[in-house]
Amino acid sequence: MTLPPQYANSIQFSFGDSPELAEQLLALVLSGKKTATCGALRDYGPGKEPLPQVGRRDIVRNGAGEPACVIETRGVEIKRFDDIQPGFTDREGEGDYAAWRAGHEAYFARNGGFSPDMEVVCETFRLLEVLPAGRDLYNQVASPIFIVTDIESDGPTPLHNSMLSFASVAIEADGTLHGEFEAQLHQRPDRTPNETTMAWWDTQPEAWAATTTDPEEPSVVMPRYADWVESFPGHKVFVAAPMIFDGLWMDHYLDEFAGTRVLSGPFKGRQIFRGGGICLYTMAGTLRGAPYLDWGMSKLPAEFYGHIAHTHKAIDDARGFANVLVELIKLSRALPPISGSKSDFR
Repeated sequence: MTLPPQYANSIQFSFGDSPELAEQLLALVLSGKKTATCGALRDYGPGKEPLPQVGRRDIVRNGAGEPACVIETRGVEIKRFDDIQPGFTDREGEGDYAAWRAGHEAYFARNGGFSPDMEVVCETFRLLEVLPAGRDLYNQVASPIFIVTDIESDGPTPLHNSMLSFASVAIEADGTLHGEFEAQLHQRPDRTPNETTMAWWDTQPEAWAATTTDPEEPSVVMPRYADWVESFPGHKVFVAAPMIFDGLWMDHYLDEFAGTRVLSGPFKGRQIFRGGGICLYTMAGTLRGAPYLDWGMSKLPAEFYGHIAHTHKAIDDARGFANVLVELIKLSRALPPISGSKSDFR
């Protein structure tokens, strides 16, 4: 296989010490469950594999020795084996601490010897790109985390107005909840509230109070939010209802204050989300089989929201939309699959 030019000189390796183990550990990486690894310090150095370095991008091979994915090193520490804590071993994704320890003691014993005080290189990384040889396995094991988000603002556009608050729910397609994030923001001094929007807020005193209590600077909140998104394993997908409103606000604020985007694409720099995101408004309309003029979130049954009222408090609305996403994915999975050829779109 010909590697993309940017990886032509990258270090290539397989996890483990057998084709079977290489494939097993690769599956954990592709699923997002494995974001750390460790190796004996004695195996690094002149004439051997170089020590990992933060920011370096390496090629992981599958059990057949084919380049399957690209990982980027996020952190490197050298520790005694007995000093490695469960906080790190959990990121290896290979079971609880007892299982991890038993497996690694056996691995080191058969690859040069084991001792509790041996020095170990502990590396954390992120999955950067799946290469063609890894795509079939990736499609089998990957389970993206959906970041379902609602925002509140003092006007219709981030070009002229301010975002007041937002909340996100991190959830899998099966409803597994991974976490929540909410924040209130200071209004921007270079923006002006919209009179019509503010008149509407006058009719929502309870929601206004929730939206404006204990605000923080966007320059503080948005980097913290980006770190929160990246803390989850595997790919994250942004979800909003509709994308053109909530997604537009979040994209603008992330771009302005955190150097990243709601969208992914051929951009340089940090990308915390995968793909173009999901518009629940569009998804709900199409999966209901409704004509376009009858699309709308209010057309969905209350049980789709988990009977969570739409209160205009960002966290309430994000939770309701997260339940909607799970229900819509159920509808989507019940449909007959449609596939195309690689030449359909370029």
